[in-house]
Amino acid sequence: MSELQIWIFVIVAGFILAKGFARPSRFFEFPYFMAATFVVFIFPQVISLKRFPGSTPLESLTPVMVMTNLCMACCYLGYLLPPSRWIAKHGSTPVKLERLFHFGALFIVVSLFFSFLISQMSAEERGGSTWSGRVTIYHFFSQLVYPGFAISLFTALSRKSSIAWIFTIVAALNPLVAILLSGRRESAALFVLTIGLTYFFHRRWIPPRPIIAAGIVFAMLAIPATSKYRSAMSQEGFGGARKIDLVGNFKRFLNEESILELRNAAVLIYTTRIRSDYDFGTAYWDQLVFRFIPAQIFGKEFKDKLMFDETEVDPEKEEAVEIGIRSFTAPKGSTLTGMGDSFKQFGYFGCLFFALLAVIFRSLWETSLQPNSFFAKLLYIQTSTSAMRAVTHQTVDFFPGLLYNVVFLGMAVFYARDIRMKRLGGRHINVGEVAPPKLAESGRVTGPPHKCSPPKKPLAPAKKRDLSELD
Repeated sequence: MSELQIWIFVIVAGFILAKGFARPSRFFEFPYFMAATFVVFIFPQVISLKRFPGSTPLESLTPVMVMTNLCMACCYLGYLLPPSRWIAKHGSTPVKLERLFHFGALFIVVSLFFSFLISQMSAEERGGSTWSGRVTIYHFFSQLVYPGFAISLFTALSRKSSIAWIFTIVAALNPLVAILLSGRRESAALFVLTIGLTYFFHRRWIPPRPIIAAGIVFAMLAIPATSKYRSAMSQEGFGGARKIDLVGNFKRFLNEESILELRNAAVLIYTTRIRSDYDFGTAYWDQLVFRFIPAQIFGKEFKDKLMFDETEVDPEKEEAVEIGIRSFTAPKGSTLTGMGDSFKQFGYFGCLFFALLAVIFRSLWETSLQPNSFFAKLLYIQTSTSAMRAVTHQTVDFFPGLLYNVVFLGMAVFYARDIRMKRLGGRHINVGEVAPPKLAESGRVTGPPHKCSPPKKPLAPAKKRDLSELD
């Protein structure tokens, strides 16, 4: 593995994180939480893979690092591009918060119902560790607890409603169970981000630097211990989980050969380059079909017809692949990473996928800072972990996650829309939203006008806002 590529990774990640720590509010923005994801999930694997390449061809180590650096750089560079006006237009819709809460409560009830149905199924009915059949449909609707939790928390903070707080607490139980009993990392990230971003959008709360640093370090130590935590919880419960030595386990992870997602990516990139069997984006469509067309309803034959055929491999090129690599399969429970699967689609140009994500998230972020932007706020919160998953798992999962949230949150916002305020041009701030802060001549953030102050004319929509004044 090229030492140069490792140093490039350290420099790029260090630069982005340093900018984030200079103004902690930036860690709510796309390039900064993505850089933290690269550091937490990928960097320890870089060190381990360099020391223990295992069956990975040595010539594959540098390409996987080049692809990793390109993807991380695109997260930052793509964020410098102008935001989408189309997203800004459709992300701002005046809503009645009480009506939005109706849908949030409905999401929670539906989720609890389908979670109950899943709990009544045996392991055989679920399809073992790899769920298939009816349980996938139940799981699809059980995930509505997350948007329901976000909507209820927004309502509880805004209206100080006891009913909203009750629904918020009930909704929080599902992710807490998934986190504590099953060690679900994505559930933990979404739960924490939902609370953090909701408090930021509602009260402009910004986490202190020590909390951010501690969170990054803890996540880096905890991720390699996830499998041990799950095993301990299934066998001994919390007593066994408390015995896990996070620091000692992390040292073993670095100093012993381990199962590495980055190794899977290295092999995939290596074989794709030799075989030239690029998918050219077909996997993104196939994943949408896989997620939203249930074979139990439409039939497996119909579902298969909607998907592309697998790319054929040239036998002559196959012979050029090392014999031990031809039959390589990723270890059970591991992933290909977003670097591996985006390279499989478009080669090194696959890194532009992360630039596209940067434009989407910048557009949502800037829209969410404006009044009447509950849709943009909720969509930003719910898709943030889908972006992280594009690094840790695969990029093809992002669009199904985005579409899922657009459909269900769109239904909620459409039901709760305030038609009267929209006709007036939306010049109204919903209760529970905080208008973007203004700077006084002294550079301090000015508070809201006194109740006795005369009304002021509304300001024109702001351009990109730097939230340094909030720190």
